[in-house]
Amino acid sequence: MSIKSKVILLSKISVPKFVWYNFFSRRVDRRGKGFLIPYKHSVLDLKKGAKIILHDGNFNINYYLPKHSKTEAFIRMSEGAKLELFGTTSLCYKATIEIKEDALVTIGSAYINSGAVILAVKEISIGNEVLIAREVFIYDADHHPLLDEEGKQTNPPRPVIIGDHVWVGLKCTIIRGSKIGDEAIISAGSLVAGRIRTGTMAVGSPARSALEVKWKS
Repeated sequence: MSIKSKVILLSKISVPKFVWYNFFSRRVDRRGKGFLIPYKHSVLDLKKGAKIILHDGNFNINYYLPKHSKTEAFIRMSEGAKLELFGTTSLCYKATIEIKEDALVTIGSAYINSGAVILAVKEISIGNEVLIAREVFIYDADHHPLLDEEGKQTNPPRPVIIGDHVWVGLKCTIIRGSKIGDEAIISAGSLVAGRIRTGTMAVGSPARSALEVKWKS
């Protein structure tokens, strides 16, 4: 990175937060060359025992914030929650990652656009080179139990798995138990509530693989 690029970056980020989280905080574990880069107005609420684990690649929080805007992006992690990142990931302004107690979110590398929400109660896995469009919702739980006649929950949390090089379109919803294969595209406005085949475009509510595709990021 050139000196000019470093100066521009410093003007956009929260320097105190950068120093704290990368060099002093026990909530961030840097295991490679990656840094947590908190752009201005980023919010991190990390409870006791929560951990962000960074491998190679930076984690940009409140990325692409419009000039003069005070819009926030949120990382909210309960006790024992883990967020593990293996490559460069950008969480844009007005986006949220929330991880409940002892839950896990893993990300290979991803661009998470503004207004997107990732909320994990158990486990959400996102692969490499994943594009998540604006106002996408990814949940691994319904958050309100449904009970049978014996009082047993019928809708427990179930992991969500998103493969490598997946494009999730505008205003999609991905719910518990969903599995999206590598190279897939989820069309705008679709609801994923099951399996999407590798290399296909999925459309509808619930989404179904409609045709085979190839795409470039």
